[in-house]
Amino acid sequence: MNRFMSGYCATSLSAIFWPSLLPYEFLIPGVVIALITLYLRNYILLGAICAALWLSCFTELLLNYQYDPKSKRISTRAEIISLVSQNSDFLSADIRLIKPSLISYPQQYLRVYWRTDQKIEVGEQYIFNLKPKSVTSVANEGGFNQQKNLLSKHIIGKANVVEAKLLKNTNSLRASLLSRLTKQTESLSNRDLLLALLVGERKDFSEQRWQALRSSGTGHLVAISGLHLSVISVWCFLLCMIVLSWLTPSQGLRNLRVAIVVTCVCASFYAYLAGFAIATQRALLMLLVVMALTSWHKVSSPWERLLIALFVVLVIDPLAILGAGLWLSFGALSIILLCISRFKMVDELHDLKGVISKLRMFVVIQLGLSLGLGMIGSLFFGGFSIHSIWVNLIAVPWFSIVVIPCAFLSFIVWWIGESLGYDFGFGLQLTNWFLQPFSVMADQVVYLPLSWVNISPTLVRTSVYLVFAIALFYLVAPRRKYFWSVILSLPFVLQIFSMSWKNHAEWKMHVLDVGQGLAIVIEKQGRALIYDTGAKYGQNFSYAKTVILPFLDAKGLTQIDYIIVSHGDNDHAGGLNVVQKNYPAAKLMGNVEGTDSPCNIKDITWQQLSIEVLWPLKPEKGNNGSCVVRISDSNSNLLLAGDIEKAAEYSLVNMKVLTKSEVLVVPHHGSRTSSTHEFIHQVHPQLAIFAAGFRNRYGFPKQEVVKRYEHVGADMLQTGIEGQITVVFSANDIKTRTYRQTIAPYWYNQLFNFGEFR
Repeated sequence: MNRFMSGYCATSLSAIFWPSLLPYEFLIPGVVIALITLYLRNYILLGAICAALWLSCFTELLLNYQYDPKSKRISTRAEIISLVSQNSDFLSADIRLIKPSLISYPQQYLRVYWRTDQKIEVGEQYIFNLKPKSVTSVANEGGFNQQKNLLSKHIIGKANVVEAKLLKNTNSLRASLLSRLTKQTESLSNRDLLLALLVGERKDFSEQRWQALRSSGTGHLVAISGLHLSVISVWCFLLCMIVLSWLTPSQGLRNLRVAIVVTCVCASFYAYLAGFAIATQRALLMLLVVMALTSWHKVSSPWERLLIALFVVLVIDPLAILGAGLWLSFGALSIILLCISRFKMVDELHDLKGVISKLRMFVVIQLGLSLGLGMIGSLFFGGFSIHSIWVNLIAVPWFSIVVIPCAFLSFIVWWIGESLGYDFGFGLQLTNWFLQPFSVMADQVVYLPLSWVNISPTLVRTSVYLVFAIALFYLVAPRRKYFWSVILSLPFVLQIFSMSWKNHAEWKMHVLDVGQGLAIVIEKQGRALIYDTGAKYGQNFSYAKTVILPFLDAKGLTQIDYIIVSHGDNDHAGGLNVVQKNYPAAKLMGNVEGTDSPCNIKDITWQQLSIEVLWPLKPEKGNNGSCVVRISDSNSNLLLAGDIEKAAEYSLVNMKVLTKSEVLVVPHHGSRTSSTHEFIHQVHPQLAIFAAGFRNRYGFPKQEVVKRYEHVGADMLQTGIEGQITVVFSANDIKTRTYRQTIAPYWYNQLFNFGEFR
């Protein structure tokens, strides 16, 4: 059985790097192959086949939703699960679809956007009339992979609320407690942290709070997960065993099993307070399995218990592999077991005893957790905090021994007082005081150097091989460990050499996926030029902050020499202030306020590249005032056309300044008001790139425009479909890489139309 579970778990975990899942038509042949494998008693291979089949079937069942594609509307009954964000007249919420059929597995969720001024409560049920959208999000190197994150939470799409009719008011215990607890903690300075710890409510977190948690590497401490459930379980178990041993001493397993049952009930209640979020469900399931196996004396090895728990989690929810929680939870347990086993070996050799020995083991475990989880986190978050090592060395014990048990106990005391009509909020105030040192420390870490270090995803992946090489060196038999350690270290060594070697003649253009807008980064020899900065929406959101800056960090581009803004429209210039704030030394060009020079300077030499501003001849407002820039070396030309329309195109054609350009970023996103026949024939691109969002409301690029580029034989790419598009110019040729096809060609990064998986 262990071999079957090992094959199943290893295959399921490896699916995070698969380019595609098994076709649905492979189900019957796959079952036949599994039966043959079962007959041959190759249980590892059988587990692998079952994992591949179940993951593919589960994803098919989850993402397929029956609705009328003609009306493009769905009418469904759903429950409000959580409020993602909310202001006076607009909110974003996650809803759980309530199916009329008896079989509702796997459970499906939607993220809805709702313009309403009424007060919405978690737990309410509505009949929704929704306009659904695909789960697809922008896809760029270094940026947050929202599509992957939503799939891990079983959110199969997004939707705008057209109409909603209230069916059932919230009457759940959790909703009532959340409402009363929110009022009770209004005056507390660390109210946001306290609500996150007790009921999993994090919508009150400010941007500064998120930044502090990221810079200190302590975000996991305020998200109810395996750590919190484990801490509560350990305290409950110990207290229960002490009480039972005092009241009814027993030499058998009775007290142990009673303590386990009580502990499981407490952990389940804590998970209920957190709203039974998908990640919390997985952590609870893992804990319940481990507790059940503890009471079953036949399973004695900690590694065997961990394997069974992982197997159960991956059978119930194969998409758990897409969330950081699974990797962090099981990674933490694995690191602890490795450190303890290694430390026991040292303990036996050197005969270390007492407090010093325990302290050394504690430090080793904390260092192992900080380094190991930092590497795992880098895979999901694109970087890590250098200070997370010493911060977690202080914060994790503080939370485990003081904050979490105190918060839970004070909540129970407050709840009892509420039920009896008394105000027992002194415990919550005490917990708030205990949270203050952590809050101050996290806020100060932001200002320290190296508070966040971005790391290339490729380097992280190859570093994983290095970790396996080190692990094999200690775990595998002496005859084989050197061989396999060297083999697994090779990808890391080769990656380091490739980073140190640079082709000085090579330069790149990155057209970033910023929805319905434009943002381009030109890169050469570690320096960069930015053309347009994407859109900004509201006071807090801009693509410059969520896409451009993370991309520059991920690529290690710290020297930005020029910022060229084609014109003042929001979808091109909305993120200008954010970029300027982060790169104040960059020279600004464009026909917008605050520019160092207008867009009518004709020639610039930058990094041995020729930059020519072809248009406008004089400052001009509107689309036809866009800066048209040609960037070239001795072999290739690149034309950036902004949002120019027919009038500007005709002027450029008549001026005869246009030459053949191998790559063209198509003017005005592919609008029918631009890309005239004359303009296209003079430029005659080999590659035409449309900076247009997936299924955008304008319908860009227009089909008649696409046909014009087809007529001249141009290859065409669209950011909304491909994600980030990178074009590499070298002395010999031009190569194109796209996020979804070559940069991160994984199945969960592909486009999923709503109601369709294939």
